[in-house]
Amino acid sequence: MNSSRVRIANFGLNLAGFMAIVNVTVVYLALPYMDRTLHAGIADQEWIVSIYPLMEGGFTLAAGTLGDLYGRKRILTIMTWLFVLATLGCALAPNVPDLIFMRALQGLGGAALLSLPVAILIQMVPEGGDSENAIKMFSAVAGSGGIAGPIIGGVLVHFWGWQSVFYLSVLMGVIVLAAVAYASESEGDSSLRFDGLGQFLSVLSLLAVSFALIEGNASGWGSPVIVGAFVVFVVGVAAFVIVERRVPNPMVHLRYFASRPFVVGLLMIGINNFCFYGIFLLCTNFLQNVQLQSPIAAGFYLMPTNVAFFFVNQYSARFEKLLGERALVVATWSLVLAGIVWLGLLGVSAASWQVGAGLFVLGMGLGLMWTPSCALSMGACDAKDQGFAAGAVALSRSFFGVLGIALLGTLLAASMASGINGGLTAMNASPGATQAITAAIQHGGAFSIAQRPPLGITVGAMSALIDRSFVSGWRLALSFAAAITLLFGLFIYAYVPRRKTLTAASS
Repeated sequence: MNSSRVRIANFGLNLAGFMAIVNVTVVYLALPYMDRTLHAGIADQEWIVSIYPLMEGGFTLAAGTLGDLYGRKRILTIMTWLFVLATLGCALAPNVPDLIFMRALQGLGGAALLSLPVAILIQMVPEGGDSENAIKMFSAVAGSGGIAGPIIGGVLVHFWGWQSVFYLSVLMGVIVLAAVAYASESEGDSSLRFDGLGQFLSVLSLLAVSFALIEGNASGWGSPVIVGAFVVFVVGVAAFVIVERRVPNPMVHLRYFASRPFVVGLLMIGINNFCFYGIFLLCTNFLQNVQLQSPIAAGFYLMPTNVAFFFVNQYSARFEKLLGERALVVATWSLVLAGIVWLGLLGVSAASWQVGAGLFVLGMGLGLMWTPSCALSMGACDAKDQGFAAGAVALSRSFFGVLGIALLGTLLAASMASGINGGLTAMNASPGATQAITAAIQHGGAFSIAQRPPLGITVGAMSALIDRSFVSGWRLALSFAAAITLLFGLFIYAYVPRRKTLTAASS
């Protein structure tokens, strides 16, 4: 390939990674506007945010396998087309269910945007070239998407509405398609087999537990549909384990779960994303709906998490060598807990910069643990299984991120419903109006309701009640996040190897 074609292809492949990461964070700034225009309640917002990483992480391994089977460039092109069309569908969605469905398809297409470009970049490195530079460049560009996401989202939403965050991705997707056409194709490996049943069972289980956690508060935790969803999750996981033990080319190599470094690394990645995804959902609503910050200002206050994560992560390996694994765990969890507690102490009248400061401390802790945790898990796997190891990291990131969104969002919604119910009853609102408003917190948009309160209650009184109820839920959710983080920290401290085991688990 001539140098100009290589440069164009490299640009498109790196842009694909940037686009994938941006779409995780950019949508957060649009949530309050979806609340008001689409009447997207807390549970709706949980679905809008979580379905993308859930589908992306759930299909990452499949995308890599399909690329090895049929050609990485071909599969990346097909998946990018799916991403572009689904993203356009998100922008044009007339209601919440359609938006959630399109976000799911967007995440399915996005599953290829982080895994396949790296493999294509490596195969394009000339013989004797340094593939590590290509990986570092891709990681840096993709990581910058996390920093840019909140600012890009804030500016777009402020000037052009929530749909614009998706139109931008449509434009980037078209550029990626045009540039990737200049990349070289890989040869298919006919010896591989696609684990379709394992893929189906894994995604079914993830969707079932997500549905149960997100909808449990609205439907009732003892309702048949929620109990049934939990049953599907348990049965699906059991069936998945059975299938993976028997198929010749499993999607997941279960033997590695006997390796302490592998499991500890995945748990560290998991709690990292549990905090990041869930707390971002809380902070977005706190800044824009409670403190009435503009999307641009909110974007700046949210950005410190990603800035701290990106820069601390660059030096995390050095800190690990300096401190050792266990001391690094202590330092990491101290920073994460300090950030969560800082945020949990804030009230309605707190200065918004304190949200950014708390997120900065949190981001330092998250950045400190990311690379060492990935190294633990991937270092425990054989060289031939590094694709699986990368997929396991992606799946842990997505699964725990969805758990963070679901659990923290559910606690927020439950506390808000309780507080608003009590407040409306004290204001002598009719039982019918009280019940309708309380139910709409999940699927209706609590803050849009404030603009049309029940008869006899002013807009100001209704807004103040919703704000108080939100802060109560905010503190409950963050207290839960702190407790879960502490428990994970104690467990990981006890089980992290004193010295990293770099040999693979025995097969």
